[in-house]
Amino acid sequence: MIMKRNENLRKELQMKSSDAVLITSPENRFYLSGFKGSSGVLLITREKNYLLTDFRYMDQAREEAPDFEIINHERNVYPVIMSYVKKHTIQKMGIEFGKLPVQDFKEIENLNPSLNLFNCEEAIYKLRMIKDQEEIGYFKKGIALCDQAFNHILSFIRPGMSEKELGLELEFFMRRGGADGIKENHVIASGERSSLPHGQATGRIIKKGDFVKMDIGAKINGYYTDFTRTVVIGEPSEKQREIYNIVRQAQEVALEAIGPGKVCSELDHLARSVIAEAGYGVNFGHSLGHSIGLAVHESPAMRATDHTVLEPGMVITVEPGIYIPGFGGVRIEDFIVITEDGYENLTTATKELQIIPV
Repeated sequence: MIMKRNENLRKELQMKSSDAVLITSPENRFYLSGFKGSSGVLLITREKNYLLTDFRYMDQAREEAPDFEIINHERNVYPVIMSYVKKHTIQKMGIEFGKLPVQDFKEIENLNPSLNLFNCEEAIYKLRMIKDQEEIGYFKKGIALCDQAFNHILSFIRPGMSEKELGLELEFFMRRGGADGIKENHVIASGERSSLPHGQATGRIIKKGDFVKMDIGAKINGYYTDFTRTVVIGEPSEKQREIYNIVRQAQEVALEAIGPGKVCSELDHLARSVIAEAGYGVNFGHSLGHSIGLAVHESPAMRATDHTVLEPGMVITVEPGIYIPGFGGVRIEDFIVITEDGYENLTTATKELQIIPV
């Protein structure tokens, strides 16, 4: 898979008449080489792959990135890189403008003022939009852990525990199940706090009558997953049932329409219309969904301003919500892979409103 990704990148280089790319971000470094160390730079030319790292990671780099020539740089990496730029007579080189610190950019310019630098991020993110079978395998493991964690928490959650206790139990369960980690922005928000789309867990005590919104994600081999369910503690009120059912309907309408060839902005509008027609349009303020991978939020996104056409191999979340300040909120989120003839929903947890007995 690494070789295929590099072949695709070289095709992009040829289209841009570029001689090389310099990769400094951890996500793209791992995507293009397989190297997981915390320090390293990739130089990928038309003919050769280089991974420059320091003494601490030499053996690890040789093991994880066998398709790269491993270079040990003792101190500043950029003079070493420039020596290889000169060796390969590189005149035009792509760098990650959004990831490279300004001082590093200036150093590269000072070391080689004649070098033509351009932003290669768009080309790499274009490659990352389409997931291969290896990546999809990681997603399946991660979302299965989320499903299992949710099923486990239904018998664990009870009035009197705090949001933080609930969040820790979910994290421990997924880590015990094999997750490398969790997505950093876990949302555990109860009662009136469930109206916060990204409400982080606090010491608030969960009580009877609360909505509890749980947005979680297991990380497998660097790949994130995303999962949200909302439950209610005790018998729900009429308004709670109404809001939950509207959100579920909006998601179902979107899922019925999703598939290859569909436009992200149009799908967002479709689900948003359901919520707006029910009178809660102002209470749905985020996009319908987003792609995910080595970062929690990747492109494309199902929002009004993103007109990307969905293609097989794209992964995307479908997560409409309603958030009412002072009352609470609901979000339901599934994780899907676009296929040749539709999509595969990797999320299996029930979407029936779960009522936690008290």
